[in-house]
Amino acid sequence: MNISRSLVFFVCISVLPVVSAEDLQSLFNGKDLNGWAGRSGFWSVQNGTIVGETTKEKPAKPNTFLVWQGGDVSDFELTCKVRFRGNNSGVQYRSELTDPENFALKGYQADLHPKPEYFGMMYGEKTGRGVIAQRFQRAVAGPKGKAKVIATIGDPEQNLTDWEWNTLRIVAVGNKLVHQVNGVNTMELTDNHPEAFSKGVLGLQLHAGAPMRVEFKDIQYRPLRGKEAKAVLKASTEKP
Repeated sequence: MNISRSLVFFVCISVLPVVSAEDLQSLFNGKDLNGWAGRSGFWSVQNGTIVGETTKEKPAKPNTFLVWQGGDVSDFELTCKVRFRGNNSGVQYRSELTDPENFALKGYQADLHPKPEYFGMMYGEKTGRGVIAQRFQRAVAGPKGKAKVIATIGDPEQNLTDWEWNTLRIVAVGNKLVHQVNGVNTMELTDNHPEAFSKGVLGLQLHAGAPMRVEFKDIQYRPLRGKEAKAVLKASTEKP
C-alpha cells in the first residue's frame, strides 16, 4: 500500500546533555515522546510506557521506527523493559535512516519475536543479511557468506513470553555484540562482515503486517569507552 505524502509526522527533540561513560541516561521521561521522532498516529505514551500500535485499518508499511534523537550510538550498553503481541518487534541500533518519511531504518536489530528460537536474535534490517545469528548462538561473521556458529549459549529451559515484561540488554563494543533477555545471553556475534555497522541511530520497531502492539519502558543507555568498555563486554560474554 502506498503511503500518502500528506501524512503528518511528529518530531519531539530536546537538547540532551553530554553523558560520561560512568553514567546511565534515561532515554524516556515516562510522560511524553520528548527526544524521540516517528510516524504520527503510531506512537504514544500510556501509563508511563511508550506504546507503538498498528491496526487492520492503519497498518505500518514498511516497518517503521521511533527514533531516538540524541545522536549516533557506537560502543554502548542499553537496557529496557518490553512486551509485545500480534507481531514481532525489536530495538534497532547502529542504524541508518533510509526513509525519513516512513522512519525506516537499516542496521542491527535485537529482534523480539514470539518464536522462541528468534527471541533476542540478531537480525540485519534491510541489509540483505536477514537472520545473522539466532537465539542460543555464538557466531562469527567473516568477510563472505553467513555467520558461522562456534558455540551454543543461553538457557534452553528459559521460557520467554511476548506479552510479559522482559528485560532486554544490548552490549556493543567494536565488532562484538551481545544480546541478553532477563539476564540470560540470547546471542553473541563477532561481526567481521564488510558491511558491519560501527555507529548509527537507535530506534524502536513497529512491524509491517499483522496488527500489533509493543510497549517499552525504563530505557537506560550509556556510552562505553576504553577499559570500561572492555570490562563490560567481558562481563557480559557467557563463559564457555
